[in-house]
Amino acid sequence: MNAVMDNIYGRRSVRAYTDEPVSEDKIMEIIKAGVHAPNGANTQPLRFAVVTNADKKKQYSDVSKALFVENMKKAMEQAAPDKKRFFEVYIDRLSKPEFDIFYGAPILVLIYSSPESFTPVEDGSLAAENMMLAAYSMGIGSCWIGFASPLGYVPEVFKELNVPEDHRLIASLVFGYPKKKDMAPTQRSEPKITAWLR
Repeated sequence: MNAVMDNIYGRRSVRAYTDEPVSEDKIMEIIKAGVHAPNGANTQPLRFAVVTNADKKKQYSDVSKALFVENMKKAMEQAAPDKKRFFEVYIDRLSKPEFDIFYGAPILVLIYSSPESFTPVEDGSLAAENMMLAAYSMGIGSCWIGFASPLGYVPEVFKELNVPEDHRLIASLVFGYPKKKDMAPTQRSEPKITAWLR
């Protein structure tokens, strides 16, 4: 094993953070790791918005939850009876005022792609993984927040973050120092290889 493999196998999604601030230098180092990820045709299309203001994070969490619940209620109407419970569980969770989709993390980083990108989802996802691995190497936890995806459809958020309206939100990541140290990563199954042509 080498340091890179240790990082890949040791990283995990963190959902409980301390109040200890992360320095701006470290935040920038994490973002630089994202910039160094591969991107289609070297268009370098990504833009990053950083939110450390607690009130703004709460506002974004509340906005995301409301939109997510609205969308899930619509989806539940179309779902088969045996699938409705899935939606009910998440609607209940997201409807709780105290639930913070960012898990109290001190840093939120939103990754956007410009329309110049040939492969926006791939570019943003590769950058996100680089950033999470870089953070882990510094003792900083991270988590990809899927519940924040509705922020990609709120014009006011784009305006506040100085992001052009033609850009696309690809990933919402949180960073901070984990409350628990040395957490075991989630167990993974062995690779399922459908073919190996020799």
